[in-house]
Amino acid sequence: MSSNLFVGFQVTVKGVVLLNVSLSREVVPSFARILLHTSLGKKHLVRPLLRAEITQVVNRRSWYDATKLTTEVLTLYKAPLYVEGWDEALHEIGKLSSETILTAQNAELLLEAVEDIPVLVIAGAEDSLVPLRSCQAMASKFVNSRLVAISGCGHLPHEECPNALLAAVSPFISRLFSVYDSESQ
Repeated sequence: MSSNLFVGFQVTVKGVVLLNVSLSREVVPSFARILLHTSLGKKHLVRPLLRAEITQVVNRRSWYDATKLTTEVLTLYKAPLYVEGWDEALHEIGKLSSETILTAQNAELLLEAVEDIPVLVIAGAEDSLVPLRSCQAMASKFVNSRLVAISGCGHLPHEECPNALLAAVSPFISRLFSVYDSESQ
């Protein structure tokens, strides 16, 4: 497959939906970020702790209504932990996510580049990983944004409250299509 497959196509972004976003890099605790950069952390933090059911703790923190986090759902979350190389992949993702922080200057340039684009910021009102105030701060950075807080929902609205998420996203997309259709006529 050629890497030139999409050459000649122009993509126009008409809107952006951001889900549980934060301007802070403190999603991963500082001690964990330090350990992720060491072989000791890779060997003694990532593999044993995740295999020792830390996924249950993280997932329970991600869900507001723990009754929706069934044994079947937890089993699906843990399935990737049995794939060869999962720990190395997670280690690299953790390192990259703590290293790829926008500078204030680049963040300003990015905000200027998207200032005319409608942005929908959706937050789980009871998200304990990315607090609602962080999503509010993110939404306030965009000129043309709207924040929707889904009550009774944690960090994973697409899993915990899919109907409420769909109810928030559908009107936004419908408005984008109606504007797009009227512009193209």
